Amino acid sequence: MSHQSGLTRLIVHPNDYPWGKVGNDSLAGRLTKNACEPEFEFKPDQPYAELWMGTHPTNPAYLYSDKEKLLSKYLESNPDLLGSSDTKFGSPFTGKKGSGTEDQTKGHVPFLFKVLTCKQALPLQIHPNKDLAKLLHEQDPEKYPDVNHKPEIAVCLGSSFLGFASFRPYEQIKSFLNSIPEIKSLNSEIQNNIQTFTKESTGDNLRSLWESFLQLSDNEQFVKDFCKRVIEQGSQEAFKDFKGEGFSDKEKENLLKAVKSSNENYPGDGGLFSTLFFLNLVELKKGEGMYVGADGPHAWLEGEIVELMAISDNVLNVGFTPDEDKDDPSLVGKTVTCQSKTPKELILNSNKFSKSNKGNTVVYQVPFEEFSILNIKNDDSLKSFDGPAIALVLNGQWEISQSSTKKSEEDKVENAEEGYCYFIGAGTETTWKNVSKNKDEAEIWIAFYDADANKSEVGEK
Repeated sequence: MSHQSGLTRLIVHPNDYPWGKVGNDSLAGRLTKNACEPEFEFKPDQPYAELWMGTHPTNPAYLYSDKEKLLSKYLESNPDLLGSSDTKFGSPFTGKKGSGTEDQTKGHVPFLFKVLTCKQALPLQIHPNKDLAKLLHEQDPEKYPDVNHKPEIAVCLGSSFLGFASFRPYEQIKSFLNSIPEIKSLNSEIQNNIQTFTKESTGDNLRSLWESFLQLSDNEQFVKDFCKRVIEQGSQEAFKDFKGEGFSDKEKENLLKAVKSSNENYPGDGGLFSTLFFLNLVELKKGEGMYVGADGPHAWLEGEIVELMAISDNVLNVGFTPDEDKDDPSLVGKTVTCQSKTPKELILNSNKFSKSNKGNTVVYQVPFEEFSILNIKNDDSLKSFDGPAIALVLNGQWEISQSSTKKSEEDKVENAEEGYCYFIGAGTETTWKNVSKNKDEAEIWIAFYDADANKSEVGEK
């Protein structure tokens, strides 16, 4: 086994889900020019929802130098490039027939890195924990291709991003339940669960209540009536009885924006009630990040983000999707903890990275073991990680060079621009030189695992 280059350009591909922005309006779409193989056909009328960067067999990366070679196969032959992550996490893929992972069970980075761009709400979803993922994979490996959990983070790339994430504080939920007149039209099971939760606001009672809301269909008249009233009244009148934390004028405007979006794209879908009344509607500004735990419900609404998660493609969809595509709400009950959070509690702290030699790199304090993320906006060099990394040139022109700690490896220089994507092997020091005409707009994002990183910077692992 010969040691290969620690800096390797990749071919990565988009997903064309209908909620993505279309053509050149989509950042994920624009990145395909250099992220994909040269013969990739960009379609200006097609939605481009995500750009995947990682080794998950659902949409895996390939080597740019060998377009038929999977990154996972390259790493399987060169496990030293994975560093400590190779033995720390192992593979979440069993190779079970029908899973699509039959020949890709080894050589995996422990995270999945994405650029995501949405013009409307994604399905209201939650990801199974490891125990439930293993059970679901055994039962239906085609739908649930791995046995991993999927905690994740999102960092805003544009001027703003809106998304539903994690349960609101219980008092806010009760404000909706007691103040929205259309709720009185809901069935007796929901009414009883509302009374129970109002009297005793516990996680178990919230779980039962939320599950009953998840059983609402994709075509409910009282959801349409609610939307019509709120849109006609406007945010201040429709939510005039809502006061205190979570209900500032700006937050009420965002509630109205969510109602309008749902009414336009998912008219009558009960998912609006399951999100608006129960989950935080978080607004991020450029460079701000938030996290969703492995059992946290969420539904991204509008904007562009880098998204980073444990390597998994397991998902339970329970809203903003046709009834025939919705998963059993009782499965969600086995996953969700119903812990409430405020938006401030979801926001990621960020600071200068101590492995940065010039101080031009910001790292986000991520509370999950499998991954971390950093952002470079000007010339810098980084000390090596003891695990793998994937870098994306989001904007600008850069000169990238490596200097491996392994003496057998030669230094390598790359001229890179928007959409170039690289794998960085464990033990590889890198230098990033901003040679853009407009240096202020240039930026690099790097997802990585590093057990040696300062825990006060990347979060306890």
